[in-house]
Amino acid sequence: MINTEKVFNIENYFKMGLRRKWYIIIPFALSVVISYGVYKYLPKEYKTSTVILVRPQKVPESYVRATLTEPVTERLNTISQEILSRTRLERIIREFSLYSDMVKNSHMEQIVDMMRTKIGIRVEQESAFSVSFEGRDPETVMMVTNKLA
Repeated sequence: MINTEKVFNIENYFKMGLRRKWYIIIPFALSVVISYGVYKYLPKEYKTSTVILVRPQKVPESYVRATLTEPVTERLNTISQEILSRTRLERIIREFSLYSDMVKNSHMEQIVDMMRTKIGIRVEQESAFSVSFEGRDPETVMMVTNKLA
C-alpha cells in the first residue's frame, strides 16, 4: 500500500488562506462593524462596588462582653434590610437626583423598587461583604455606592 498523504507545512496553510481570503476578510469586517454599532448605540451601564470589612472585637471578653456574637453571614439579612429600606433609598434618590425623569411620572414606591434591583449585597468572605450599585452616570454611581456603604 502506498502512502498518499500530503504533509502540510506553514507555507501550504498560508497559500490556502490567500486563496480563500474573502472567507476571512468579510467575517472580520462584519464583526468589526457590528461590534462598533453595539458599542455606540447600546446604553452604557456602570457598576461600582465596595467591600466592607467587619473586624472582630479586640478587647478581651473579660473587660467587655461582645454584643454581637453571630458571624457576618447571619447578620447580612439585617444589614441588607437596613441598606434597602425605603426611607434610606428615598433620601439617596432625592440627594443625587436619581431617576429624575421617572419622579414626575411614577410613584416613589415604584422608583425605590427599581433602585433595589440595581443594588447588590453579598458576602465576600467570613468577615466581609460587598455592596454594589448599577447606573448610567459613572460619577453618580460611585457616590451612591459610597452612600449605601
